[in-house]
Amino acid sequence: MIGLMSVAEDLVSIEFESRVDTTLQTCCVLARSLIGAHQAAMSLIVAGDWAHARKYFSLSDKYAAYRDFRTPGRGIGLHAVVVEENRALRLTQDEVERHPAWRGFAETAATHQPLRGLLAVPIVGEDGLNYGLLQVSDKIDGTDFDEDDERRLQGLASLGALALDALARVRRLRSGEDVPILEHESMAEFVHIERV
Repeated sequence: MIGLMSVAEDLVSIEFESRVDTTLQTCCVLARSLIGAHQAAMSLIVAGDWAHARKYFSLSDKYAAYRDFRTPGRGIGLHAVVVEENRALRLTQDEVERHPAWRGFAETAATHQPLRGLLAVPIVGEDGLNYGLLQVSDKIDGTDFDEDDERRLQGLASLGALALDALARVRRLRSGEDVPILEHESMAEFVHIERV
């Protein structure tokens, strides 16, 4: 009986991790589409552990050659600024290259896809918990990222944080923990209908 319970717990854990992966990968795809960018990436950083960060990507055909590129998170450079300061970073290509935190991809510079401007926002959950960041680069129309892009990307990151918070609550409930129900603000802050 204990063996069956262990298998069941393992299956629930695998199912949970799969849902987290699906949620974050979907956020990347949505970010690229919502902003109109060739690149989107998301990093889930648990308890500041960059070495075990989970990373998700969505790349247009322009960057098809880089779809299999992977490198571990290191918690340095522009990504670290967004996570440590819990604030958005919107930079033109020139501003990226002049930023004091820019590392030029360090040892992966020869194989990493180029960055063409950057818009990165923190993913902040309940009680200010920082889950990581969501970023886009290389706007399809060739323009720089603007305030509207930042507002839309932050809204998507907030929705992703809400989903991560909910998944974490489910995990805690399944483990038998007593989880209080928190009141959330209206979903209206996440839904904004714009005229096209």
